[in-house]
Amino acid sequence: MSGLNLDLPTLIVTSTAVNLLIAGLLWATYRLREHQRCFRLWALACLTFAVGGLLAAFRVVVDAPTLTVLLAHLLLGLSPFLVLAGLHSLMGLPIAGARRSTQLWRWVGSGYVLLLVLTYAWHPLMPRLLTALLTALVFSQAVYRLQSLRRRPGLPALLLKILFALHGTLMVVQVLYLGASLTGLGNPDPQPLLEAILINHLLLATATALVLPLFAFTEAEASLRALADRDDLTGLLNRRAFYRHANRAFEQARSKARPLTVLMIDLDHFKQINDRWGHTVGDETLRFFAGLLSRELRDTDVIGRLGGEEFGVVLDSSTHGDVGAVTQRLLERITAEGRLINGVPVYLSASIGGATCHPRKTDLSTLLRRADTALYQAKRNGRNRIEFARPADAAV
Repeated sequence: MSGLNLDLPTLIVTSTAVNLLIAGLLWATYRLREHQRCFRLWALACLTFAVGGLLAAFRVVVDAPTLTVLLAHLLLGLSPFLVLAGLHSLMGLPIAGARRSTQLWRWVGSGYVLLLVLTYAWHPLMPRLLTALLTALVFSQAVYRLQSLRRRPGLPALLLKILFALHGTLMVVQVLYLGASLTGLGNPDPQPLLEAILINHLLLATATALVLPLFAFTEAEASLRALADRDDLTGLLNRRAFYRHANRAFEQARSKARPLTVLMIDLDHFKQINDRWGHTVGDETLRFFAGLLSRELRDTDVIGRLGGEEFGVVLDSSTHGDVGAVTQRLLERITAEGRLINGVPVYLSASIGGATCHPRKTDLSTLLRRADTALYQAKRNGRNRIEFARPADAAV
């Protein structure tokens, strides 16, 4: 291990320099990206980690434990907290998570500081044990937060989960080894293993600092893409995105040999609502109807606003059972809940045209056209009703 001891000071200085450079880059990114708070928090995380590591390294030449032990470990313990806070900020969560989570982490942080102050002068291994335990807890929470992402995780999120999991695992190993040494069950000289852990921890911290901006950029790109796919008024898929998602659902149903149902929905006499009550009530009606569709249908269904008062839905027939019963219930909800919208008696109703087929027997454009034809049939037959294309019409 003599080679390891020889290279350790160089590694610490190098890691400190790299983290300071990354902190500067993240701070510049924070200034350039309209003061996006996550970059400021991550820059501070890199800065506190670099300064804390440098102070800890000075203990071999400076006899000032308050500076090189207490303050160093306070900074090293703060660094993962700042990383987690940056993740929360990026994901639109409170800095410390939910209210209950905030209270818990306050207790954890306060307990860490109190124990560190009380024990740092008692045994040289205690600050390391406490900081390692805190770091393991924080990175475990970070993995949980990344796992809870609703969107399909991309490569940067996967890399972060791996790095955070390695961080946490490494810190757990350190806690166990230090605990064994403190109780006399392990090697009385844990320095060689701790140096190896420190090297890996420094490398992991540097890699994490490099991946965090990549994760933020991909999340921002995904958010912009999601906004581009959404109708501004209703929040549903816009016309272009609806057809793209519908085509994807159609191909999946074809590959799994499942039936598929398409619904075309048009709000009855919507122009009269605008003319009588004004466009503000008309907009509220569209938002109400979009919310009703989102509540009544499943998350796996494709729902979009195709334009004006026309909406499209792609149902996975295999998960809905009786599609006729589903659409009838939807029609009843529209008339029951749409009588009054924000106190205005609009008496909302809708006409629905549907077409169900096996994707291997037709194509998506034919299915959409059959549903649209059924919609016009519902309008001709008096509106506020459902018409389905005959199976014979849907087949090719």
